[in-house]
Formats: sequence, structure tokens, C-alpha cells
Amino acid sequence: MTRRIRGHAMGPHSLTRRKLLATGAALGAGTALGSAAPAAARARTAAGPGRTVFRLPDGFRPGCVGDGRFNLLYFGSLHDGAVHRIDPATGEGTPVHRGTGGPAVALQVNWQTSLFIAGGASGELRAIEGSTGAVHGIYPLGGTGAYASDLIGLGAGHYVTDAARPYVHLLPYGPFGSLPPPPGGIVTLPLTGEWVQGDGPTATGITYADDGGLIVLNSAAGALYRVDPKTGDAVRVPHHGPSLCGADGLRTLGGRLYVVRPERNAVDVLRLDPATGSTTVGRLTDPDLDGPGKPAVDRSRTQLCVPNTRRGTPPTPTTPYTALSLPVEDQNGPGPGGGTMPAS
Repeated sequence: MTRRIRGHAMGPHSLTRRKLLATGAALGAGTALGSAAPAAARARTAAGPGRTVFRLPDGFRPGCVGDGRFNLLYFGSLHDGAVHRIDPATGEGTPVHRGTGGPAVALQVNWQTSLFIAGGASGELRAIEGSTGAVHGIYPLGGTGAYASDLIGLGAGHYVTDAARPYVHLLPYGPFGSLPPPPGGIVTLPLTGEWVQGDGPTATGITYADDGGLIVLNSAAGALYRVDPKTGDAVRVPHHGPSLCGADGLRTLGGRLYVVRPERNAVDVLRLDPATGSTTVGRLTDPDLDGPGKPAVDRSRTQLCVPNTRRGTPPTPTTPYTALSLPVEDQNGPGPGGGTMPAS
């Protein structure tokens, strides 16, 4: 019998985990007990025009954030997959989910606050009830060496990129938003066509295109690809601007793409045009960005919330962590307070 979420509706290019885990060592190793850290109350600081700093529990190690109903923010821990919720209006924080042991590398919230979590080197997609933290299902991506890197909900279900192998995986919706009974149900689409698989982390970001297709970030090639959500056929998007090599995370807002650049403590702003491809039009920066993780666009469509992973800081149970809510440009122009500068 199909389980419903309450209120919700080895391929030839596979690789060993050595390079992938070396890149993600700062994301998956450490001893901080994020789920056991106390909730941060009133953890909100207005730090400039249109800019807010949120304080997360010490030792939490945020790697991703998703935006849910009532504009609530849900943060996932790279340590153990715990989830912490913050009300951006008050800054009050609440633990939601203690975690399953595997990291939360990317997180999406559906319209009824069910959480979908990409589990990195655990090679799984997890479905969590956002209000109670109950685990509805754990879905292995299949095969060996899978790395669940990023995800997006689109039409048929949730699509997950595999950073270690040339695949996109789909967890399909059934009637009324039901999900297949775990651990089965994952549909694997090989990335074909013009896709080029690197020897390190490759498919590290995914979002939707205005035409209903998928945009997948190829971090190894430093490029974007349009991917058919039914077949996996990939077409490279011409890119005008700095290479996207090393980028990790991708979000859409109107005609803009926001590409996370952890190594530069920045988020590149791209314009996507069906005729000309992608063009870098700016860079979102802030003095307090420190190893930005997977972001979320809030429902006002004027802010980008970015967790600070602090990749260069050894994690401990008392290491402080924050997230920033920064003004962004939407399809109508700059958000309040600006916040972008030309990319170099």
C-alpha cells in the first residue's frame, strides 16, 4: 500500500568516493552534535538594509536551507541530518528532527511543509514531516558510490542530482501527492546527450527552467545543462561570464539563477535566456558569508537565505553558526538594499 505524507498531497562513469569525500570532508566529518544543541531563541539581527543574520544552535553545522509555509526556514545539518526551524519574523528557533546519522546536503519543503532531504554520501533521499520530524521514508538512490547532492520538486516528483555518477534520480508522486513505499520507488535517469562526467563531484546543483525542464549544474565542466525530466537527455547551455567550476548549489528566481560559489564566499547571479544561454550579471557578496551552503529563495521573492557552513573552521559542539538573509534581484530589478556587485 502506498504511504501518504500527511497533508501532502553503476554506470561506466561511476567513481570511487575518494575525490568526492575529499571535497566533502568539511561537510561530513566532525564531532559536533547539532541535534543536541539548544534552540536559539530570538536569534535574529537586522544587520543592514534588507539584510538579516540568523543565529543557529552552536555546533549545528548547517549545510542547506528550505523555505516553507508562513515563510518558515528549515535548516539541515551536515553532521547528522538534524533539522532546525526558524521563524524569520521573530528569530525564534525550534528543533524539528534529530537526524538519522547521514548529512543533510540539500533540503526542499513542499507546499504542506513535508521536507525532502538529499543525504550526500549516505546516497539516499529522505522524506520528513516538517511539523513533527517523523521520518516518512528513506529512499536509497541505488548502486554503490551514490552522492545525493541537490534536489528540486517539479511536476512529477522530486529530482535529485548524483554528484558522483552521471544520473538524476526521481522520487515520483502518486495520486494526491502520495509517495511509493520505501525503500523502492526511485526512478534513475542516465544523463546522456552532451553531458560530460568529471572525475570529481559533477552534478552539484539542480533547479527548474521556465519551460518546465530541468537545469543541472555541472561543477566539473563549469557549465549548466538543460535536462529533459523524462529522458535525462542533456544539452549544454552557452555561458557568458566566469567559469562555474567548483560551484555547489543552484536556485531560480524568475529570470535569474543563483549559483553558490563556496570557494569565493559568494553567490553568482546569472540571467538565463532561451536564445543566448546564461550570462553572469552580478555577484551577491557579504562580509559575513563563510562557506555558503545550499540556499533558499523566500516567498517574498526578494530575499535569498544562505547558511554559513564554515568549511574552513574545525567543527566542535560549541562552534557558532549563522545564516544570512540577503536582498536579491528578481525579474523586475534589484531587491531592497541592493546587494550585488559585478562578477570578476
